[in-house]
Formats: sequence, C-alpha cells, structure tokens
Amino acid sequence: MTAAELQGTFELSSAAWERISSDPDLVEPIDPRYTDGVTKWAGQEFARWLALRHPELAEAVPALLRPAPETKPHYLEGRYATSDEVGYDREHFAGLWRTDDGVVAVVYPHSRIRAPRDLLEFHDSAATVVVVQSDYDLYGPALEAIDRAHPDLPYEPMWSDIASHIGTQVPWWPSQLRRPEHLTAWRPGDEPTPVAVITWPSWEPLYELAGSEPEGSPVRGACFTIGHEMRTQAADWVEHEVTEILEKRGEFGGPKSPRATAERAAMVLPAVPATEDPGRSETVLPDMVALGLAKLCARSDDDAVECLEQISMWSGEHLPFGGAFSITRTDVTREGAEWINRLRRVSPTAIHRLWTRHEAPVGTFVDPVTGSPVVAFKGRFLSRGHREISYLGSAPKRLPAGSVLREVVLDDPIWVRTTKGVLYPAPSMDAPGLSWGYSGSGPGTLAQCVGRLLDDGSAHAVTYGTDHDEEPGLEAFFQIKHKRGTRIPRRQLERRRASS
Repeated sequence: MTAAELQGTFELSSAAWERISSDPDLVEPIDPRYTDGVTKWAGQEFARWLALRHPELAEAVPALLRPAPETKPHYLEGRYATSDEVGYDREHFAGLWRTDDGVVAVVYPHSRIRAPRDLLEFHDSAATVVVVQSDYDLYGPALEAIDRAHPDLPYEPMWSDIASHIGTQVPWWPSQLRRPEHLTAWRPGDEPTPVAVITWPSWEPLYELAGSEPEGSPVRGACFTIGHEMRTQAADWVEHEVTEILEKRGEFGGPKSPRATAERAAMVLPAVPATEDPGRSETVLPDMVALGLAKLCARSDDDAVECLEQISMWSGEHLPFGGAFSITRTDVTREGAEWINRLRRVSPTAIHRLWTRHEAPVGTFVDPVTGSPVVAFKGRFLSRGHREISYLGSAPKRLPAGSVLREVVLDDPIWVRTTKGVLYPAPSMDAPGLSWGYSGSGPGTLAQCVGRLLDDGSAHAVTYGTDHDEEPGLEAFFQIKHKRGTRIPRRQLERRRASS
C-alpha cells in the first residue's frame, strides 16, 4: 500500500502521518524491485507496527492485528448453522470466544465461504468473524477475518494472532472431521476424539444399504468395499494435511523458524479419524464388486438409487457401463438408427432412475446386445426441436470374449461391428473421449482403442493411467476430416496401422 492508501485505510490525518513517517522505527517498505519503484508497505505488517508503536491509533487497526493483553480463555459456545438457516453455500460451524475486544467467531465452513462479511449478520453478537479457508499459506490453513467496526476492511490474521486474543490454542478441524455433533460438543481442553470421517461423495448410504443385505451377498461386499475406499482416502488426506502440510509448513523461514514454531503451537487438533471401520473386514475383490454393482443397477428401490448416485460420483471403475452418449431420432446415421430400433422397452431400474432424477423421461429401455440402460427424453436440447426424441445410453467397457473387429464407423458415438455382424458402441469411458477429424487427444485415444481391438476384440476401453499404446499410423488417419458415417473395414485399418 502507498502512503496515501495507508492514510485512507487507517484514517490517519496528515499530522499523524507526518509524525509516523518520521519515526526511525517505521516498518521498512517493500523492496522497490517488486513494486515498480513505487514506495509501498505491506498493509498488515504496517498495521501490526502501528498498533504496537502508536497505541493511541490502534482503534483504526483490525482487532486481531493489535497487541493482545494477557487473558484467560472464555469459550462461550459452539454453534452449527445449517443450510436451512444460512443457505447451502454458508453452512458452517462457529466457535464463539469472548475477548477484550468483543466476541470472536472462528468459522469452519461445511464447504467454502468466500466472504466473512456475509456472516456478520448471522453472528450478531460477534465483533470479529474469522473464516478458516480451504487453502493454505506458508504456515498452515489460511484465514480471512472481518471486524464489525470495519466491515469493508477484510484481513488475514495468523493463528497465533487469534490464540493471543482468546488466551489459548485455537482448534482446527480438517474438513473431513467436521461432524456437527462433535463440533458442538467440543470444549477447550478436551482430548482429541476419534471421529468417523466425512466424505464427498458420502460413504454412509453405502454402509447403510450393505448392513441390510445378507452376509456374503455381492451387493453387501461391493458397498462395503467402495465405502471403505472413500473412508480410507479421506483419513489418508487428513494425515497428509497434518503431517505433510501443517507440521512441515514454515520451510520458507526454515522448519524450526520462530514464526513457524509459533503458528504450530497456536493450533490444537480436537479430532482424529476413527480407526474403527465395520466395512474393512467385508471388502471383496474387484470381480465381486463389479457383480454387486451390476445387481444394484438392476434394482429399482430408493436406497439403490441413492447408493448409485454416490458411487457414480466417486468412480465409474466398477460400474458395468462405460461412457455415456446421446442420439436423436432425426439426423442419425444408418448405424444409429439400427441401434435405436433394437432397443427394448423396460420398467425403470435404479440406474434409469438415477439418470432421470431431475428430468422426466418419455421411456426407459435396454440395449439387448450390451445390456446398457437407455433413457429417452423429449425436447432435451434447447438448440433442437422441442418435440425431438433423444436417447441417452452407455457404451460397453469391452466387447464379449472372442469378438473380432470387422469395421469401424465414424459417428457420434463411434461404432464398431464384429465379424458376426453385431453392432456395438465403441468401448469407451466418459474420459478420455473418442473422436476424429483434428489433431488432439480424441483421435489419439480412438487410435489406441482401435489398435487394441485389432489385437484383441474384447480389449478394455482406454482409460487414464493405463500404458499409452502408440499408434501413429492410425492416429494420423483419424486426424483426417472424414465424412460422418464413414465405414472403415478391418483391412484398411491394418494397412493404416502398418504405414507408420
């Protein structure tokens, strides 16, 4: 901040600034190499110095940046604000502390709260609101604060600033441990409590459904396995936050620098991930997970739909279907029409219901060749006719064992036909996608897919993290702007593959 900006921000008169600027102990300005030669000061560093050196002007400085008198901790209460009270984007827990400068509310968001000022009205007794952010600075979780006396002056205190004002260590809950019942029951001095981790997507519906299934059933095993994966990843992340991020912060000034040491000492962890996990002992192998999810997809009850929603947000690795695609009745290729005409109408299953939670379908179907669920909608795309019917389906992850590729058809989706004359959407995942006609990842992925199918007609779809199969001849061919509906026989594909 320039001299004029400092005067305006901290309401300093010309006389006061003249006195301050002549102080031999005035905080050093920022190196002019980083300010284009303009004399500027770090605003918060200046504020701390001003409150300490000129206490008569401290009222203009944000409360938590002022020197704190020695005080005893006075924790008022912990308050959890639900989304019904404050809105879905402001749900949070606040620990309220009485200080000499008024009540300080330390806020731990359910997700992310962008502006502390938004909470001043809700916490009407608080003089200061501090929001624990989801990102980190050099010394730990970042903080943003606002004082009711200066609502247009947000600032970023340190954890040690809060600790000095409330008179004790400040609790910090990693976001995966912010369970309302634990947060509101916590009191200063409590020993760290084991808390069942919170995950997004949520593991709880999976464990609830698994617990209602008979022991040894594929659905029970699949739900416990995926739920356990969710819990384990969340617990591992908490450990990473505490050990790799929190404890090793401060390396900018050295891990044993006084500043880093002070910041770590200012914080206390009130919770640790619970190690008791009833799903751990009932995890199963991937084949059984896939079988369990296939059975879950075929059900139609609400619990199955809820579990599939959580699982689909977590990972599509074990779901029986691959990448989604959409076809409209108008403007279809011969292969697209062939696929639409073979669909068989069925009652909606859980996977159909998952796809139609927010949109009413005009029909639910199954592709009898792949077993993929298909949902038909009317007027789904604003850019097309409001009466137009579109079909949402899924590609297989792989073709049946023994399949032999006969031809590839360039369309949306891309089709493959086997030597038995059976038409399939090309094996694919939601990402990376298959496409042609440009220089990019789509033609490269299509080249990999086709190369695999030439070697093995039942090869798995290309996924991220698998070995990259170089197919320069096929990739160059698929980068050409072929006409939609072009059919490429196996012999031509083999020649193009060998041309590299």
